[in-house]
This record gives sequence, structure tokens and C-alpha cells, in this order.
Amino acid sequence: MSPGRTSKPTIPARLTVEELAAAIDRTTEEVEGVLAARNEAHAPEDVVDARTAVSVAAVLGVELSVEARDLTLESLYQSEIGGGEVDEGELPARAAMLVKGVLTEKEELDHRIESASEHWSIARMPVIDRSILRLGLYELMHNTETPTAVIVSEAVRLAKTYSTERSGAFVNGVLASLARSVRG
Repeated sequence: MSPGRTSKPTIPARLTVEELAAAIDRTTEEVEGVLAARNEAHAPEDVVDARTAVSVAAVLGVELSVEARDLTLESLYQSEIGGGEVDEGELPARAAMLVKGVLTEKEELDHRIESASEHWSIARMPVIDRSILRLGLYELMHNTETPTAVIVSEAVRLAKTYSTERSGAFVNGVLASLARSVRG
């Protein structure tokens, strides 16, 4: 970490070795070295998960935090494809609160999303996209202290990071419509 830097860098739930190095202000070679010593994939374009990234950063003397929305999305995705419960105890408080809220209000969220997405039923949407939309709508409805633009831009970031090339525009359009109806 640079001298005088006091805040913990925040990272997404998955990032490349090169992105991790940049996030923690270390060289790619330093990060590669730690990963190689653990017999893990370590090429600059290889993707590491949050747990690995936090562990590698700690070895290099940097404390990281992981973006709550990314962890929430990961949990919602796992719940959707696995059809099971999410262990909220494994998540930071904010992510656990978001997961619980989305899962509790899933039926209402889905109804609102379907009404705002022209020609797209919830069932036709990719799992990632519908999870992102549920999360974004839940935040629009319940996290009134978070500006609408932040919620929408974070949802678009998640879509661009974890879904298809066209998902960012789709998520933006649906959430912008929902934002007008929810927040006026």
C-alpha cells in the first residue's frame, strides 16, 4: 500500500491477477509469486475469487474488502441455480442484509421487473441478469439513502462484469424504468 493510504481497497468478487495487483498497489509479479507458491493459477489474465484475493493481499501486507453487491450477486446466483438456502452467516452484514431482503421479497420484485421489461418474462432472463435486477430493485425500494444513479450504475457494472455483452444496456433500461416508478 502506498504511504499515507489508510482506506482498504474494495474489489469485486472475481478479478484477474493483473487487476488484483493494481487494486492492492503491488506488481503483477508479486501477486503471481504468492499464487504460484500456493500452486494456484497465476497468469495475469487468470481470474481469482474474493477469498483468494483477500488471502493473497494479506500475504503482501494489504487488507482488502470485497464489494457487498458482488458478494450478494454471487449468493443470489448460487441460490437460484442450486435452489437452496444461502448461508448468510458467511457474508458481511451488508451483503447478508441484501440477500435476505431480495429472497424475502422475490415474488414482488419479479412481478415489478416483469411489468417493466417489455417482452421479457423473468423465466426468459439469464439467471445473472434477473439476480442483478432483483438486487437493484430491492435497493431502489429499501435503500433510500443510496442515490438512484449509484444503484443503477452499480447494477450495470455487475451486468457488464458477470453477464453478456448486451446485459448492461438491458439492465440499465429496466432499472431506469423501475426507478421512475419506485422513486418518482
